[in-house]
Amino acid sequence: MNRRVSRFPRKMQANAVILAPTWTSPARFRLRDLKKDMPAQLRSLQKPVSDGVRPNRHRIKWFVVILLGLAHLLGGCSPQDITSCDPLGCISQRSFLQNIVGLLDGNVTGYVVYVGGLPPVFSGQARTSADPPGLAILPTESTNIASVSKLLTTVSVLQSLGNHNLTIDDLVSPYIYADWQQGPNINTITFRDLLTHKSGFPDNNTCGGNNTTFSTLKSIIANGVSPGHEAAPAVYSNCNFAIFRELLSPMEGNQIGNLPDDQRAQASANFYINYINQHVFAPLAIQPQSCTPTTDLAFDMLSYPFPPASTNGTDWGDWMLSCGGGGWNISAGNIFAIINDLANGDVLLTAGQRSQMNAQPYGLGWDNTVQRICAGPNFPSPYFCKNGNLGSGTGTEIWTYAGVFKCTVPVVVVVNSPLPPAFENNNDIIQLVATAYNMAATDNNSQQPSCFYRP
Repeated sequence: MNRRVSRFPRKMQANAVILAPTWTSPARFRLRDLKKDMPAQLRSLQKPVSDGVRPNRHRIKWFVVILLGLAHLLGGCSPQDITSCDPLGCISQRSFLQNIVGLLDGNVTGYVVYVGGLPPVFSGQARTSADPPGLAILPTESTNIASVSKLLTTVSVLQSLGNHNLTIDDLVSPYIYADWQQGPNINTITFRDLLTHKSGFPDNNTCGGNNTTFSTLKSIIANGVSPGHEAAPAVYSNCNFAIFRELLSPMEGNQIGNLPDDQRAQASANFYINYINQHVFAPLAIQPQSCTPTTDLAFDMLSYPFPPASTNGTDWGDWMLSCGGGGWNISAGNIFAIINDLANGDVLLTAGQRSQMNAQPYGLGWDNTVQRICAGPNFPSPYFCKNGNLGSGTGTEIWTYAGVFKCTVPVVVVVNSPLPPAFENNNDIIQLVATAYNMAATDNNSQQPSCFYRP
């Protein structure tokens, strides 16, 4: 099926990507969803501006909402459905999207869902009346994306390795600060070990949430790891990715110097954040982002219980000095732009780097590294996925998801509350998306497979 993009002039398309990254991709907003959300959105914009919020950003949001509708009208009708095939069969993208929405709608506070080349669907609240300004949820609002941040870190590491003729099987020890004590077997850890959770670092009982600060990482390096860690089962740890906040600057030849720990922690965090802004976001025309919540409340998604009632939401706080394994604050639209390029583009990674990141059975940075099954009954799954979650068991949560199916179908889901009980209590968002995928199979097998899997 032919896919059309918005018929904006080229210069206007470039601007549109910054405001809503999906305008120039096959995915565009449903006009009926825009109409559904527009009244609440416009009412929220008429509220008084809070202290510290720049009024011009509120006018920009008016501009975004209006131009989303224009993009749809000028771009013509979006595809009703796209059939995507591989050697395992075909799926209906429309059914896949509808299945995810059907599992979420009315069961969560708010959600945004992208599937492949179809327009995103979004519904619910990004901010309730308990946290003025009340906002309907949109794909342009940012939140802490939790462990989906690991994919951003993975892309940046592969870029840096390629730029300096290094491989994922090179050792990381030469890039650890010279004044850090390296404990037993640290000198055996490779970049691959970190990106596949096989470094031997402590699990998330030590490295959970934002407990991935400079001092925590320094202590882990000093304590060392067990021999044979690379052959042992993978142990999920946020520290495997947060350590790149301290490695990336030396990898790039930028020696921070012998500063006090607090100053070096800030300098390395600044370098890491600037690097991803320059090498991951900017090439996709995404505005600079950070590991702290936005100060512009008109773009700030909060997380809630379900139902939210009068409970105040949370933005999960400042992760700047803990970022890498979690903590990036970006929008669902931003995530989709990145995952879509990993599936279909060549802006962020070369073909060889994408093959490494998506190599069966584990890949790099994905949850497949810890044998999560993205679809199908058994491991290894032929598809790749990554979930993120903060607040599990507290009643207030954020869930995020990014995956690629059929080699070319990017899927992104953001939910700003606990999941429906069947998935919150027994599984998680990976199982929710897998359930929706399994129900999207179609008998239309006339198309040629879009790809074949290789080890």
